[in-house]
Amino acid sequence: MSVFSEELNTLCTQNGYEVSKDALQSMELYYDCMVETNKQYNLTAITAPKDAALKHFFDSIVPCALLPKNGRVVDVGSGAGFPIAPLKAVRKDIRAFAVESSKKKCDFIVEASRQASLDVTVFCERAEVIAAGKPRESFDACVSRAVAPLRVLCELCAPLLKNGGLFFAYKGEYEEELAQAKKALVVLNLQLVEKLRMPHEEYAHHILVFRKTGENAAKYPRRYAQIVKSPL
Repeated sequence: MSVFSEELNTLCTQNGYEVSKDALQSMELYYDCMVETNKQYNLTAITAPKDAALKHFFDSIVPCALLPKNGRVVDVGSGAGFPIAPLKAVRKDIRAFAVESSKKKCDFIVEASRQASLDVTVFCERAEVIAAGKPRESFDACVSRAVAPLRVLCELCAPLLKNGGLFFAYKGEYEEELAQAKKALVVLNLQLVEKLRMPHEEYAHHILVFRKTGENAAKYPRRYAQIVKSPL
């Protein structure tokens, strides 16, 4: 077992996450591809085995048990494929989609997923463009990590969700952002149902879980420049 796999396996075992050998192997292969690709261009600053195991892979799978069975799960602003690739490794039943506007990162997700035998569909486009098209309100769950302030993120993600769908916002300290997002949550029909804390004392990360309680007005999401200039 590599240092990465040992560390990830220990994190999962100590925190009560049952992860199969197959899932661990897939995540190791994905990690190996990430490290090699990172030598060519900057995907992430976090590549050391122990740090990556905690801050990329274990962090990603914390809400895995809450994903709907056989659900369509979309990752907005996927970057190097987090959290969607680790979630797919652990939850083989979900249909996984990544939304990322950087072609280099999209190409990486495609190649790393192939090497890790993970079926991830990649949309190389902005989230607001995807949400205005056919995939609008078609997903059972949406995940997003380190992309934008919560009130901006809500407008990008909510229109992708079915009524009743779940939105998982990965955040560090979240209290101020949550307070600022109060209007956005009302306008976009998002209800906070759970707050998850990363079960690791040295890494204060949280996941806010929202349920969509109604359809979104056709005008949402607006163009990104408008969202950022005048957030809800």
